Parts: sequence; structure tokens; C-alpha cells
Amino acid sequence: MVTINIGMLHYVIDHIYGAFMHRTKISPPFFSRGWGGSKLELLERMIKDLFPEVEGQNWPPSLIQPAWRTVWETRNACLREGVFRTTCDEQLISAMPPESHTARVAFLAPKHVPPHKMACVVHLAGTGDHSFDRRLHLGGPLLKENIATMVLESPFYGRRRPMMQHGSKLLCGEYMLQWLDHCTPHLLQPFLFFLHTLLLWHSVRGY
Repeated sequence: MVTINIGMLHYVIDHIYGAFMHRTKISPPFFSRGWGGSKLELLERMIKDLFPEVEGQNWPPSLIQPAWRTVWETRNACLREGVFRTTCDEQLISAMPPESHTARVAFLAPKHVPPHKMACVVHLAGTGDHSFDRRLHLGGPLLKENIATMVLESPFYGRRRPMMQHGSKLLCGEYMLQWLDHCTPHLLQPFLFFLHTLLLWHSVRGY
């Protein structure tokens, strides 16, 4: 009888797939369109000058009002998706591709539980995580503990991905600077500001 270690099998398959994709031209390369256009210089100036260093400035964040629709509903749980305008500086929004101007979230919550008796976690996307599904699977078991799950769709991912971009590989270097404005530790302020707007939305509703 042959016993297969599923974890090791996944590890091997993952590495074979990764090696194949990186050594062939099936997957487009990063920055296939070079550094980008005229907005690159604007983004570089914004990184240096735009975001204030004064503690407490621009705080608290503005309260978002997502437009919600119900995706599905059962006896014990409900999944809704909401859309709202990206919560960052207008100059940065103008430099982003139009597809990234609108932010999207999914909200999975237990039914018949008042907010003050419910906790909520916000799951941010990992590399290559274009949809809500993977993180919503993590939130499923939490429903039994009266814990809701909010899932954010990142810029340049999923439906916020530019039309000509295939997969996770950004088309040009200027997009990386916009992504850095959301993600890197030394430029984390606007990304945290975005996250805080979601947390504030929960706070005013009693979570």
C-alpha cells in the first residue's frame, strides 16, 4: 500500500508549475510596457511630498458608504458585496488606471447576531489573490464563533486590474509606485488610511 503525503505532493507540483511558467513565455513578464508614461514623475513627487508626517493629521478618516448588494443568503449567514470610491488622495487617484478608482469589498456575516455581540476581521489580499473566494473560505468557519469577515480587493487585482494587464504582473513601472503607495512599510500611510476607513465603518455600527 502506497501512502502519499498530500502536503509534499502540493509542494512539488507548485515548484514544477512555477519553474515551467518562469522558463516559458506563456506568462507575460513584469513591466512589459517599460517604466510608464508622464505620470511617473508625478508619482515620484507625491511619494516625497504629498503625505504629511504630522501625527494625527487627516484623522479620523472619512466614513465610507459602500453601495451593497446581496450575493447569497442562507438561514445562518449572508454574503454581501459593496463598492465605494478609492479612499486616497485625489492626485493619486488621478494617476491610477480608471479600473482601480472603485474599491470593492465582500462582507460575510452571521445572521440574527447583533453587531455588539459580533467580532469582525478584515482580510487583505496576498500576492496573486485576485478574487474574494480564497479569503472567504477562511471566514466560513469563523461564522460559528460569531465572527464576520470583510475581504478587500486590492488595486490592480481582480476587477480593479487594468484592461490590458494579464494576471498579477503590472504593465509598467509607474504602477509599481502606485502599488507601493498602498503597501510598502515606509510608504504605508495611505494604505493604512484605506484600511482604517473599513475599520471605522465597522466601529460606527457597533462591531
